[in-house]
Parts: sequence; structure tokens; C-alpha cells
Amino acid sequence: MTTGTAGTTGSTPRVDAHAHVFRPVAASPRGCDDLAPAERDAPVEELLVAMAGAGAAHAVLVPLDGADDYVAEVVTERPATFAGIAVATAPEQGRTPTDPVRALIERRARYPFVALRSGWLGDPGSGAAASPMLPVLRDLAEGGIALWSYLPPDQLPLLHEAVRLVPELRVVLNHLGFIPHGMWIDRHRRPRFIDALAPPLVDDLLRLADAPAVHLMVSAQYALSADDPPYPDLFAPTRRLAAAFGPDRLLWGSDFPWPAVVPGYRTLPDLVAAALPDLTPTQLTDVLGGNALRLFAGHFAAHPPRKKEH
Repeated sequence: MTTGTAGTTGSTPRVDAHAHVFRPVAASPRGCDDLAPAERDAPVEELLVAMAGAGAAHAVLVPLDGADDYVAEVVTERPATFAGIAVATAPEQGRTPTDPVRALIERRARYPFVALRSGWLGDPGSGAAASPMLPVLRDLAEGGIALWSYLPPDQLPLLHEAVRLVPELRVVLNHLGFIPHGMWIDRHRRPRFIDALAPPLVDDLLRLADAPAVHLMVSAQYALSADDPPYPDLFAPTRRLAAAFGPDRLLWGSDFPWPAVVPGYRTLPDLVAAALPDLTPTQLTDVLGGNALRLFAGHFAAHPPRKKEH
């Protein structure tokens, strides 16, 4: 197993493909809940320190909600280090009278995000083909912008339909593809879920591997496991999913700041090697950074992506 401070392998830097930074509401308005109350602070400076300790050169930043002023500011100030995700709001989802594609274009003009995170794809009773978000998905695909999928149970069938309707749409399944439900907050102020990767869900996720543009985030094990690190109860589903998607469609993410102290940011890259011991050194390097560099080619100007080895 590699150590958390091993840094890069060869010329490929590590990329934390899913991290959150935010400020207290008094400093930068955002939504509040029990996980991120108004006073909670996760500034980018803390993430940079954690990244340096784990050998990560870049990160993809995900706002907590549609209030993305702080993330946009960070990405604008440090474009060689960070790329940003936008969290879809009702206008971009077609849930208001506004043209959703125009809303998407106008929002991206203010904040050049590389992916759109959404927990809604349409009315489950109508399907993706009739969804007002379908034109948005097509526009994302045309613009090379990924869909950052974080869907509740009733939305997963729409994703299966959407990847058939828009096969060129790049999709990233957040946090091993689990569907958020029943969240609680532990004593370390981290989100936790019970039975998050039950076999029926894993079977459903495996069918998404047939769509070649769908990727899987190997992240948030701390929130999904009932065990201590390296979370052996997740080994079996992680290996099934990794075998189906293949090492070139796996990304590593920290989910900072939630696990920054327990189990500690520095330990997080090691969880990939622990769960997937059959990865070759090159494949492990790709999961820890190379795949994200290719997915977001050109967005980290200081480190252009290396070509995929065959």
C-alpha cells in the first residue's frame, strides 16, 4: 500500500476530485443545516494544508448548495489548482418558467464550472424523455460539462434512461454511487448513512457501467461504512463496482472537510489501495489523479493530462 504522503507517481499529480470549502454564513451566504450550521467554517486554506500533507496538487470543489460565491472566488483566484462544480438550482433543472438551457449558460458565464451536481433529473412518473432537464443534459454533453450525480432513490431510474438518451454525457456517480437517504451526523460532525451500499443498489449501479461515459467516485467511505478504517465492509461492493467500471473510470475524492480529522485527510488516498489491491501502480496513479486530469483536460493549466497508456 502506498503511504498518504507519497505524493505523485511519475509525472502525474494527485487530484482530489471531490472536496467542499465554505465560510460561515456571515462571511459568505449559503444554506445551513445540522451538518453545516451558520458558524461552521471550512476555508480553502485548510484544504490546501491537508492536500500538501497527502501529496494532492489539485482539487475539484463542490459548493454545499446553489450559493457558490466562495467556490467561484477560489477557482477564479487559483485556476491552476482548483476546478469547480455548480449545484443545480430550480432554473437549471427546468422547474421554473425560465428556459433552463439559458439559465445554465448565464450561470456559467458568471462561474465557469466543469460539472453540474444535481439531485433531480425529472418527475419519476414521466421519465427522463419528458423531463424539462433533458435539454440541459444535452447542453452539458455538447459543452463537455459533466453531470455530478447525487440522486435520491426515486431518481435513479431516470439516470438509467438519461444515459441512453444522451450517451455522450459524462456522468460522475458521487461517493461509490450510493443514493442519499437517512443521513445522520456523528460525534465527529460527519454525515453518516446506514446500509448505504445494499446489494440491490450495487446491482442497479452495475448496469450503469455499460454506459462508457459514466464514472465512479471512490470516496466517502467514512460515511458509508459501519467499520473502522480501512472500512473492510465496503471492500466487496467497491471491488464489484471497480471491476465493472474499470480503473480508467474511477476517481478519488476526499469529501473534505467532513473526514479531515477522523480518519484524517492524509490517510484517505490509502483507502483506494486497501479496497482495490489488484490495481497496478499505474492504475492506482490514474485513480488518484490521472483520470481526473483527463476528465477535466485543460482545467488545471499547470499540469496538462498525460495520454492514456495502452
